[in-house]
Amino acid sequence: MVAGGALNIALWPIYTTMHGPGSVDQGGEFLGMGTLFWGSMMEGPSGLLIALGLAGSFRRLTGRAGRTARVGYVLTMIGVVIPALVNLAILAVVPPLLAPIFGTGLIVVAVANRRTSSLTRFSRLLLWGLGVVLLSSFLWAAAVRPEVADQIYGYRIYGAVANVLFGLGWILFGASLLAGGRTTDACPAPATSPIS
Repeated sequence: MVAGGALNIALWPIYTTMHGPGSVDQGGEFLGMGTLFWGSMMEGPSGLLIALGLAGSFRRLTGRAGRTARVGYVLTMIGVVIPALVNLAILAVVPPLLAPIFGTGLIVVAVANRRTSSLTRFSRLLLWGLGVVLLSSFLWAAAVRPEVADQIYGYRIYGAVANVLFGLGWILFGASLLAGGRTTDACPAPATSPIS
């Protein structure tokens, strides 16, 4: 998750510099490759890395939280894996059509874990934040007309939220899971009574 978030952040400046600030692609190139390639590299591999981190955290995210958490987890995986694979398959950035499913899944996982000790409060807040970022980015892309967005460099604002803020959220979430795991590992097991 940390690597996926970092990759998203690292490639966004390359993509946005070549694309330009508006909704119309300026067709720039970097290392001989255009915006379609770099956009797919930004979204595809980072999405798969995030999915890999989620797969490795399946028990932590769903184990104690029951069926609701598993439903949220499945929605999350659908929302991250399918677009990532499509981006890589066609070497282009696809519209964020599954972002509402992805965002809803993350929020459902956070809500389902509110009474468990599997996730810290900070981890749950990060899942909420990531879900809100996905949902608000989708609404922005769907509701704001390109000519309106272009007047305020809306494409760059959208990218900063949907890529940089989103990537930072995954870095923090992955780090919070690592820190939580280390804390759990460091806690000694409760002493057993000699009577038992």
